[in-house]
Amino acid sequence: MTGARHQRAQRPAMSKARGRGPERAGQARRPNPVLQAAPLLLLLALAVPALAAGPETGAPTDPAGAAAAAYYPRGFPPPEVAEPGLPVMGLVRVVLLTALAAGMAWVTHWIFTDTQFVGTDRALWSGEALGVGLVSLAVACLVPWLYAGLPLGAAMFGGAAVAYVVHRNARVTPPLRVLGRAHAARLAGRRSASEPGVTVQAVAPDVTFLGYDDIPRVPESDSFEQRRAALEVARMVGEAIDRGAMALGLLVRPKGGEVRYQVGGEMVAGAPLDPALAADAVRTFKHLTDLDPNETRKPQEGRIQAVTAGRTYDLRIKTSGTVRGEQVAVRIRDQATTRLRLEDLGLTDDPRQALTAGLDTRPGVVLVSAPRHAGLTTTLHACLRHFDRYVDNVVAFEPRVDLEIENVDHVPLDQEDGPVAASEVRQRLHMEPDVVSVDALHDPDVARALLESGGAAPEGGVTPRTLVIGLRAGDASQALGRLVGLLGSPEPLARHLSAVVNQRLVRLLCPACKEAYRPNPQFLRKANLAVEAIETLYRPPSRTDVSDGHVAVCPDCRNHRYVGRTGLFEVMPLDDEARRLLARRALTALRTHCRKLGMRNLQEEGLRLILDGQTSVEEVLRAIKND
Repeated sequence: MTGARHQRAQRPAMSKARGRGPERAGQARRPNPVLQAAPLLLLLALAVPALAAGPETGAPTDPAGAAAAAYYPRGFPPPEVAEPGLPVMGLVRVVLLTALAAGMAWVTHWIFTDTQFVGTDRALWSGEALGVGLVSLAVACLVPWLYAGLPLGAAMFGGAAVAYVVHRNARVTPPLRVLGRAHAARLAGRRSASEPGVTVQAVAPDVTFLGYDDIPRVPESDSFEQRRAALEVARMVGEAIDRGAMALGLLVRPKGGEVRYQVGGEMVAGAPLDPALAADAVRTFKHLTDLDPNETRKPQEGRIQAVTAGRTYDLRIKTSGTVRGEQVAVRIRDQATTRLRLEDLGLTDDPRQALTAGLDTRPGVVLVSAPRHAGLTTTLHACLRHFDRYVDNVVAFEPRVDLEIENVDHVPLDQEDGPVAASEVRQRLHMEPDVVSVDALHDPDVARALLESGGAAPEGGVTPRTLVIGLRAGDASQALGRLVGLLGSPEPLARHLSAVVNQRLVRLLCPACKEAYRPNPQFLRKANLAVEAIETLYRPPSRTDVSDGHVAVCPDCRNHRYVGRTGLFEVMPLDDEARRLLARRALTALRTHCRKLGMRNLQEEGLRLILDGQTSVEEVLRAIKND
């Protein structure tokens, strides 16, 4: 008896431990109110018609009535007694109302699960669907005319369902919207995937892979190994997105697969894989992007979309072979965060106004610089979004077109062959664009083609234009020096240069677990800060809390200490005196003059974030380090 009680006591704990993942272990599954309400809807649909139908007109309901009907003084024959049974119209009514109730239950259950996927108010929309469903079913049952009650009830519930569809479609990206052309194409793709001879989707339900034609990409699932690899690929991509990683790496080694995530500029190790699973995962990545799974030496590259939690991510997948094994690199871009404007980059008011004034100057040149992996392309795209692209003719030269901006002509430009690239730039400039941008400029021929005969100050009646140049450099002065070196002379640049920008990316401290501390007075004096005015600064947690022998995991950052990133910007506004100094190549005097005009350097911008408690001293020092 004691053993049986012990087994019954352990059953709830064992059922809790069978959750779908490590984060759900120990949590009891909550009952689905929609599934509980569905039987009530069906019973109501079956019971109300039978009660409302009643007996047939003229049929005797008791023996006394039958006996009384046997005698008629005027000689009329007694009426025939109706046979007991369910009328045909009553049976049709029951079937139709049952089908209506089942459809309402299915739609209500879909709304209940979809609210979690979209991230909207589950209690509001599920309760609205359930309440309107009950009222609609009651109307359909109580109205005596079937041809009126059934359409009325269906119309009432359909209106509520359409209202939710409109709400959820406004919160998701186009590939996730329902009841549209893209949705019909996805359904057609799923039907074709279910035909004989075509593989069936076997990925995790919270990650969906789509091609750029919005058709689902289905990994191979003919064998157990392929299904396991498909689930592992979906898990890795989902974990990378959940961690906020910029990139995912998979290296196949003889002893197993190594998984790494690039989170906030740092590499974080993931769960290792056994050799067979790692090799199958590489083949799954290739199959999803239509690459050759049998090619293990030559580099291959493909693109795909991943949809999860109502957001769409662009995945650029590269595979290559090494001496030790094959490797896969996946670059992850959130489509929502890559559509930033200047107001979203982290610029303060004065630097943003100086940059905006430089972009509005025509003819004018704006130089944007940053080291590698510091958000240069994102800032260039934000500058292009500043212009009215429905009025201005905007052309963007880029080494590789990853993301496209609406009404912007993106032109791939390979600067390795300088004369050919310069000739292509001149041909595009003959079309008289209003705004021209170039990303990662490093070729002298291309630089001279941009600034000569129509680059910034065209002559002969050509429309003035704004030129936005992206350059790899450690600070604003270094960017100016490199651009002058590419041109060979500062004079073409000095005539129309309006602003110079240099930037960095810094990680933001996790607001849930950041640690307050009293700063060192010596540090405050070196930063020219009042020791008495600053009592508290913030830094990452210096120790990890342990509860019941287990490490406590921060729910916001998962013990990564940082959540998200923002920009540090050094904006150098230029006036006539600054241009004269630039023409004489007096870069040191130019920087001093711009400081007098109010320019703040990267250290001062980083100190502002430190005093606001958004980041730490160590993170700012790491970010502004000039490599």
